[in-house]
Amino acid sequence: MVAITSGKLLITGGSGYVGAWIVKTAVDRGYSVVAAVRTDAHGQFLVNRFPEYQGKVSYVLVPVIEKDGAYDEVVKDVDGIIHTASPVVFKWDDPQEVLRPALRGALGILESAHKYGKNVKRIVLTSSSVAIGASIERDGKRVRDETVWNTPATTQFEALGKGTHPSTVYAASKTYAEQSSWAWVKEQKPSWDLVTILPPYIWGPYIHQAGKPNFGSSPGLLLDNVLKGPDTSGAYAGDSADVRDIAGIHVLALENPDAGGERVLIGTDSFAWQDVYDIFHSAGFPNVNVPGKATKGAGTRKAPSTTSTAKALGLWPNFRYHTFETSIRDLGEQLVKDGYLTAVSD
Repeated sequence: MVAITSGKLLITGGSGYVGAWIVKTAVDRGYSVVAAVRTDAHGQFLVNRFPEYQGKVSYVLVPVIEKDGAYDEVVKDVDGIIHTASPVVFKWDDPQEVLRPALRGALGILESAHKYGKNVKRIVLTSSSVAIGASIERDGKRVRDETVWNTPATTQFEALGKGTHPSTVYAASKTYAEQSSWAWVKEQKPSWDLVTILPPYIWGPYIHQAGKPNFGSSPGLLLDNVLKGPDTSGAYAGDSADVRDIAGIHVLALENPDAGGERVLIGTDSFAWQDVYDIFHSAGFPNVNVPGKATKGAGTRKAPSTTSTAKALGLWPNFRYHTFETSIRDLGEQLVKDGYLTAVSD
């Protein structure tokens, strides 16, 4: 399949934490972008956020992504699609509030592109490393890679239903959406090909319309953990990547012919919450002396398993990632500047 190097892109979820960075990255690389958003306010903010890109960034309204035919009109006359729109929700009355839009949103855009996207050459879908879940034993090591699926999450949800823990429901939603997308492509054999990107925790500065409670998954999670979360300061938390790097990989995934048909796991660093607090302390901001969370150096960034990023490194060997420290410092500085955290001296 010939990949994309120019033209118009449709980016769903373009007003979100990751989506807004993808919009910026795509335009910086010479594309024009139409962003699918839920409200006029989100769309206008996005257009106004990038006044220097006048004529290069527009938006369309797709208020209900799980609706049949939601993307039928917007896939016309675009050359590539990046689908990031999917709920990151951990409070709900019914888990279907998470599962239905994740699954139907993904399948819906594939169906629409198949019917009406005559110019579409490739679709990049944002999945998540939670769709991999647990590691497997390989060559005497515990490894997480693209061959693994989070069947424990889907199995648990199918057994417990509404009694399933919200984080497991989220993992199940990403697993179902990605698995179903690959199955659909295999069965329907569309004229375009599919790439899925599986990011871990995503950090770094934000350029979308921030504001709690809809701040964005990782910045909001960070605020909640720093200010009022339980004491998990020393425990391993997960793998991480910078939002600017994740955006860059999404756009590069459109351009590299070898990426077609691939499932690509991203994850450059592992971390514990205490590592975040230590970076804040060393930067002189903000006050993170929450009881039980301020033992400098008590964190461990040693992961219990190895996350294999060999495929990503093979596809983009010259790509340079931001460090975890840079991601956290840049985000912390912005949170202080915007008044979400109070700067203090050590």
